[in-house]
Amino acid sequence: MTVSLASSPTASQAAAPQITATQSFDTVVERMIPIDRLMAARDELRAQFQAGKPYPHVVIDNFFDPEILRRITAEFPSQGGRDWIKYDTENEIKQTSRGIADLSLFTQAFFLQICAEPMMDFLRYVTGHADLVPDPLFHGGGLHESPRGGWLNVHVDWTQHPVLPLARRLNLIIYLNEGWDPAWGGALDLVDHVTKQPGASVAPIFNRAVIFETNDETLHGFPDPMTCPVDVTRKSVSLFYWSPDPEAIKKASFITFLPGKKHTRLKALARSFVPPITYVARDKLAALVRSRLRRRKTA
Repeated sequence: MTVSLASSPTASQAAAPQITATQSFDTVVERMIPIDRLMAARDELRAQFQAGKPYPHVVIDNFFDPEILRRITAEFPSQGGRDWIKYDTENEIKQTSRGIADLSLFTQAFFLQICAEPMMDFLRYVTGHADLVPDPLFHGGGLHESPRGGWLNVHVDWTQHPVLPLARRLNLIIYLNEGWDPAWGGALDLVDHVTKQPGASVAPIFNRAVIFETNDETLHGFPDPMTCPVDVTRKSVSLFYWSPDPEAIKKASFITFLPGKKHTRLKALARSFVPPITYVARDKLAALVRSRLRRRKTA
């Protein structure tokens, strides 16, 4: 079940004021996290999280002020010239920021707010993890983007922090995709670790957030290559929350993928025979096409 925090999403979005340079910094920061609405709904959200199948999770629509997310989307770094981590393997095609350091100041402030103590109190109550803490390094977190043809095989995440004594407990994903057509794919499947079948599927639509448990049984991914237009990508805010654990580095597990689907295995095999320079040229051509399409739309 999906919980909506707005009684009338369309009216709420239409009435949301634009963020302008004349607004005070404090006013904008206060709008980043609707903590009063979240706390008012916390009992319902806690019940939904605990009842989530195939493992604890909750999906919340209209989680944030839409204008906050629209500005993050507008300031989403373009593919040309950004220093991001690129994953182009047999298990995934996506790109992620290196934490939050190179993101816009507005986006960095947003990340800091979803790690601030009011939000942490909310997450601790909803998920039952009383010792939940944020990661000051934002390891693995930040902005994520997948292009047409991108996929992420079903997997369980790594749970150990690479340098801090922390064990990973929770994922928060916020989708930034206005006008996303579910027929394009990209829905996040939450998969039962026994049956290996999806128990829930979360379409990556704008202003939808999903919070889910992270352990060695919480399988998830979007294993079918997406069919979105070449000038559209699947964008999201991604953040992990942790618990202090002095033994975490010794005992926690790394990311583990299930075998990909037949068509993704064949695609990955074919890609292994193609020189890497081919993909560099492809990315540059795709960026050029997107740039020209944007110019046409604004002409």
